[in-house]
Amino acid sequence: MLNPTTRRAGVAGMAAAAALLLAACSSGSADDATEEPTDSATETAEETTTEAFPVTLDTVMGEVTIEDQPERVVTLGSHEHEYLYALGVAPVAVPVSWQGYDNGTGPWAEEDRLAAGAEPETFEPGTTTYDAEAIAAFEPDLIVATYPNHTMTQEEFDLLSGIAPVVTRPATDAQGNETVEWGVSLADELSLLAQATGTTDKAEEIISEIDAAYAEVRDAHPEWEGLTSQVGGFYEGQAFVYSANDTRNQFLANVGLDVSSIEGTEEAWFQISAEQLDVLGELDSIVWQVATTPEARGDLEGLPLFPSLNVTETGGSIWLSDPILEGAFFANSPSSVFYSIDAFVPMLEQALDGDPATEVVEFSSES
Repeated sequence: MLNPTTRRAGVAGMAAAAALLLAACSSGSADDATEEPTDSATETAEETTTEAFPVTLDTVMGEVTIEDQPERVVTLGSHEHEYLYALGVAPVAVPVSWQGYDNGTGPWAEEDRLAAGAEPETFEPGTTTYDAEAIAAFEPDLIVATYPNHTMTQEEFDLLSGIAPVVTRPATDAQGNETVEWGVSLADELSLLAQATGTTDKAEEIISEIDAAYAEVRDAHPEWEGLTSQVGGFYEGQAFVYSANDTRNQFLANVGLDVSSIEGTEEAWFQISAEQLDVLGELDSIVWQVATTPEARGDLEGLPLFPSLNVTETGGSIWLSDPILEGAFFANSPSSVFYSIDAFVPMLEQALDGDPATEVVEFSSES
């Protein structure tokens, strides 16, 4: 499976070859052949960016107008900066990483960060209220909160909008349906951020790459069509699964699995008591997140109904025990999608073959 750098290097390589061919065929001196296309391309790019503004975005908090191309972007959520890195945008400040990584992001996004030239400051944005004074200190001309740490109130939005335009999640998805918090698709979120930063062409390229990568997996595994899956874990004495539109379940749906078969998953997450664990009984696979709480595996396997689950009988449990993969899976950013595909496809192949004797080898970033 190609990683994003390999895919993008291929595109860059073809572009470079085309540029050399045009230079060789042009008339005039060698200097003329190399200088004029470069200047023209730069002017065209600048004109395209300039024409992108002002732009008005339809967000869940109402219409937001951005007058000029942002130069100082501050992000408030856990993954928006990774979207911006992929678009070639370097935010000046991002929240501290919940996993303790430098620059606020995990290793899966490092190449995108370096390519964007991003060296952001990190700050604690607040888990229940936003620290407007700290945010204002970065002198932003755009504030991004498309995947915030907490639900933004109207009061907070108005306060932050006094500092700079605030971009929250899109009001509707590509199909015209109202979006739900923490359930926006990668394509919809990336497209909105691209509009906000004048990088729509780049976003379209990235979305095409990701769509092709998912299609490659589905084409290789037609037998997965109709099979059911979910992402879950164990918290405060109860098992849980995420909503069907959670970004992690979106990943499973994109590789061809049905993640909507459990009633009650319309909310962000759905806790399940030990006595009701059989609601998961017929699932073909479950990705159990246990990297942050490794003791949860024993707790889950110790539940009285766990042995009777279909995933137990068929070997369909996938134990997500690697912290880097857990972070990438949660991020659902352009760079993390490719990382997750490479990690999950082998485990899904083993979990979904229907043979309980097949070992599902847990992914390890150290191997």
